[in-house]
Amino acid sequence: GVTSVIDAGGGGQNFPEDYDVVQRLHAEDQLTLRIAYNLFAQKPGQERSDYERWIGMTEPGAGDDWLRMNGAGENLAWSAADFENFLEPRPDPAPVMEDELEKIVELLATNEWPFRIHATYDETIDRFLTVFERVNQRQPFKTRFIIDHAETVSPQNIERIKALGGGIATQHRMAFQGEYFVDRYGADAAQTTPPMREMLKAGLPVGGGTDATRVASYDPWAAMHWLTTGKTVGGLSLYGDGNLLTREEALAIWTTGSAWFSGEQDVKGKLAPGMYADLAVLSDDLMTVPDARIR
Repeated sequence: GVTSVIDAGGGGQNFPEDYDVVQRLHAEDQLTLRIAYNLFAQKPGQERSDYERWIGMTEPGAGDDWLRMNGAGENLAWSAADFENFLEPRPDPAPVMEDELEKIVELLATNEWPFRIHATYDETIDRFLTVFERVNQRQPFKTRFIIDHAETVSPQNIERIKALGGGIATQHRMAFQGEYFVDRYGADAAQTTPPMREMLKAGLPVGGGTDATRVASYDPWAAMHWLTTGKTVGGLSLYGDGNLLTREEALAIWTTGSAWFSGEQDVKGKLAPGMYADLAVLSDDLMTVPDARIR
């Protein structure tokens, strides 16, 4: 059911050498998915120099509508790492994080590079946004930025993201780790983790997707089931009606919503004149099958 992906980067994906395989597939016209890829800082201590080098080598949008460079992230600075393992206590990035992150974000903003950053917890998002607001005062953001994951983001920080012109890319990690989250933080806290309804109500860009395969699964139907039923893959009900999406809403964030995150909202995400003719032929009608059949 997938026709496009956005690759948020990853450890061990060095640019440009580790992209030779996908570039070769592209050159041989063998890609079956549209791919927009982000450049992920690989080594602690040299993140800024990596981005300086890459800015000299490529630019956002480089490539074509099958394979294109999408900007920086989701790791911008290793000191800003905020992991997603709910079996462990919430991490608290060291005080050096703000200074390191600010220099990198200012470099990216100056060169008009979109960027995305991994952030699970509202406490970390709050610190990131303070950095972004400082940079934005000196070097106004002229392109999109993305908070990835945002499981516990607060309404106040959703509004700050919106005010800066950013969006939130959500993933279905709670479908796989919901039980762990409830064990650590309680069922009440889990009811709005992540606060999907609050994000949509705020009117900022919201995308739907999955995470790396060590955390979740790339299967879109597991995500659709979680978004619309509130259940983990283990069957635990996480949400009341207030945080569930309709099937149309879930489909919208996965299509038109997610197209914003690669800057392609004008060409993909819906079947309409002038858009790419990307479609998937499914076995059943998503809008009418029983909940249990979505997966």
